[in-house]
Amino acid sequence: MNQREKLLLAIGDSDEKYIKEAETKVSTISIIKVAALLVAVIGLSLYLFIPFAPVTSNLKAYEDSAYFPLIEGIEDYRLQFMQPKYKNNFEVLSASIDDLFALKGGANMAPDNSAPNYDADMEMGNGSYIENTDNQVNGVIESDLVKMTDKYIFRLTSSHLRVYSIAKEDSELVSEYEIPTFQAELSGSAEMYLSLDGNTVTVMKKIYDNNSKPGVGLVSVDVSDINNIKLRGMISIDGELNTSRMVDGRLLIVTNYTFNRNNIDYGNPETFVPSIDSGNGKEPIQFENIIYPDKVDGTDYSVVALVDTDNLSLLGANALLNFTNEVYVSAENVYISREYVSKSEEQNSVYSSNTSDIAVLGYRGETLEEKGIITLRGWTEDQYSFDELDGYLRVVTTTRDSVETTSGDSVSFTPTNQSASLYIVDLKTNTVAYKVEDFAPDGEEATAVRFDGDKCYVCTAVVVSFTDPVFFFDLSDYENITYTDTGIIEGYSDHLINYGEGMTLGIGRENWEYSKVEIYAEQDGKVVSIHEYRFNGEYSTDYKSYLVNRENNFFGFAAEYFYEYNEGDKYIQYSDKYILISFDEQSMRVYLFDLTNTRPERVRAVFIDGYIYITDDTSFTVEKIN
Repeated sequence: MNQREKLLLAIGDSDEKYIKEAETKVSTISIIKVAALLVAVIGLSLYLFIPFAPVTSNLKAYEDSAYFPLIEGIEDYRLQFMQPKYKNNFEVLSASIDDLFALKGGANMAPDNSAPNYDADMEMGNGSYIENTDNQVNGVIESDLVKMTDKYIFRLTSSHLRVYSIAKEDSELVSEYEIPTFQAELSGSAEMYLSLDGNTVTVMKKIYDNNSKPGVGLVSVDVSDINNIKLRGMISIDGELNTSRMVDGRLLIVTNYTFNRNNIDYGNPETFVPSIDSGNGKEPIQFENIIYPDKVDGTDYSVVALVDTDNLSLLGANALLNFTNEVYVSAENVYISREYVSKSEEQNSVYSSNTSDIAVLGYRGETLEEKGIITLRGWTEDQYSFDELDGYLRVVTTTRDSVETTSGDSVSFTPTNQSASLYIVDLKTNTVAYKVEDFAPDGEEATAVRFDGDKCYVCTAVVVSFTDPVFFFDLSDYENITYTDTGIIEGYSDHLINYGEGMTLGIGRENWEYSKVEIYAEQDGKVVSIHEYRFNGEYSTDYKSYLVNRENNFFGFAAEYFYEYNEGDKYIQYSDKYILISFDEQSMRVYLFDLTNTRPERVRAVFIDGYIYITDDTSFTVEKIN
């Protein structure tokens, strides 16, 4: 074998060796790649599909807090909103992709240029106290924009207290006082009380503290000398004003207060409990004075405070968590409701019923007294749905029931009933003693209620259809409650007002075009409509803005954008009017007075010795009634 052959053979052996080594390396690299890929797949799967852990909290550090039972309830509620929105990262990624495609599709859409553009502007010696507000309960005075004695009319505007003389055509402004302001307050939100001796005005304002929390500011003003009105004192209470009452010189105030569930420090009760400032700084309401449900379902409170108006001293305060619906104040008690849906399950169906819990607080003692909870079917329309008499609470509710049925992956929701019901509750036991359930036509709701001793009037309606009956209940014998109704009539009423002698007045809508005032009477065991006045215009639904004079059978209210139809569908058009209606069973008469650029809910009027005195924030008018 020559040298050249030996060289070629050596090269061949070398290549074969290198090929074998390369094959070994490739095999090793492939295994490593596969292993790495498997690790990546497993890691990605773990990242995408391992479920997120639920959010929990540790309250051990607060076990010694006086508020700990309340803290547990609030934290259970908060945790519902702190849980992960998605089950895992795969759902997060899927949602992001969906959002991306939705955004891309939206970006290709042409802008809508069809909508029009709008500008963004759119002394003693003051006389005897006379009640001009039509209070729901005798002796329980409600706040208003106008209060009066037999000598003066006190009018509260958005920023001033004005005092007018009562002298028929010679009436005039005799004094004006600028109400002191808090650090921050909502303009035009104030109402007031006048003491029975006519010497003290107590003004309530909507205010805000340094942290923009809403509150109620009380300003006490000495008006014993009309020509030298002076400030007596100021205090504040957390929450937005809901309602208030004055009884025997003591002021009962109910506010709505909401805390931020995302900004709670359980070591600082002021972050989840309402406070009151009596002049020495804010102090949270004590735990023993807090009422809350077994299952907390919100961050809103009603705050009830009892204040001595002579010196603005706090006599008592309670906070009711989640009780923030309707408020009714009787001569003895405060009733505050909460609405929720109670459910029961049977096999594949869930039965739901709208339900109300009503907390009861007594306020006639030295301080506020908790008296328990009343539970009823349905929900209430407003404070006039309640009435307390002789140890019983009478309540009219709208009742609604439904059933939710599951079949495989589908769920069907079916309303089974909506109507109105009357309940008579024994206040000794807080349980229903008598009831008339579902008396209204199916699908209707109670839109207006009035109790008058052993009588009760209820207007029910399917609001969008503008048809309703008015029911009259005889409650003289709870063992044998009877009722009758008007039958179906056009429209519905926002308010029903009893005028005695079997007559009731309703104000509301007849249809989409007309508003109406309708007068009903009991005749031959039935309720019939005897008079109707219809007009086109926007009227106030604030009951305190109405003039209700039962002595003369007068009813008055303001309307804006008003025009009145006459024969032949011709009409006389006005801008704003004050409408005064005089009536009896035989006839009805309407008086119209011009107003200028006013809001109906800010207008007040009183009738004195043949004259009507009409006032708003800027004007004062006296008109003789022939």
